[in-house]
Amino acid sequence: MLESAFAVDAPVHVVAAALRHTRTVTGFLGATAERAPEAVGELLLAGDRFPVAVGAGDAADPDDAGGESVGVGTVLRADETGLRLRLDSPAVDGSALLEFRPEERTTGNRSRCEVHLAGDGLPEWLCGRVSACLAAVRELVSEWAPRPVVVGTALVEDGMLLAQQRRYPAHHAGSWELPGGRVEPGEGEPEAVVRECREELATEVVPLGRVGTDIPLSAGSGMSLRVWRARLAAGARPPVPVEHRALRWIELSQLVGLEWLEADRLLLDSLRRIMVAESGKHDPK
Repeated sequence: MLESAFAVDAPVHVVAAALRHTRTVTGFLGATAERAPEAVGELLLAGDRFPVAVGAGDAADPDDAGGESVGVGTVLRADETGLRLRLDSPAVDGSALLEFRPEERTTGNRSRCEVHLAGDGLPEWLCGRVSACLAAVRELVSEWAPRPVVVGTALVEDGMLLAQQRRYPAHHAGSWELPGGRVEPGEGEPEAVVRECREELATEVVPLGRVGTDIPLSAGSGMSLRVWRARLAAGARPPVPVEHRALRWIELSQLVGLEWLEADRLLLDSLRRIMVAESGKHDPK
């Protein structure tokens, strides 16, 4: 049983995002010559799988992975609570479990995250890959933490989530997303949530707290999406689509089937949990 912990000077939601970065996890822990698709902000979701190689690539260098791919890694959880993986390989007696669990440690105005690492059944050759993966996570965190922020709003009422359909640009038209927009200079994230919902939905909301990990946005934007859970303010008018093609209150059973923008799709596991909690219903997943 492997257990350890290390600290990172960054908010927990940034660290949790870096822990689920697809290229880092598949490149270092899988150590395969086949690299994940190049896409900034591509993060793992529960159920994702990746090949695990054993052989010449055991030096934990994803560019020196000459081993044959003989196993598979399965993502059991990848969200703000951490990353949990199962690794199945002929080189492992049964299945190896690996978990990274970030916890916030705030002192004054300083955000500090402590990451707890636990592994069960890990072979020695995999431990080197874990160390290399964590070093890469630290680099990602230092790159992502200072990024400007776009806020999104998970507006949930009676277990239903509000989604809005894009009108433009053309390559996004028809896709669905959460309401939100850029945080303006001198503006806090909760204030930005209120302002954006007022501008996009013509209604008033009350922010309740963060949802999910940060989501680094597409290459070139240099920004991160941070989603806040919210409810309608007392006496608020029903939301209307001021800038978008349509609005829809969606049920839990409709969550996965909607054509989400990629950044919002990466939050579906976290959105599902708050919808279940709000409705008090059993998660059919």
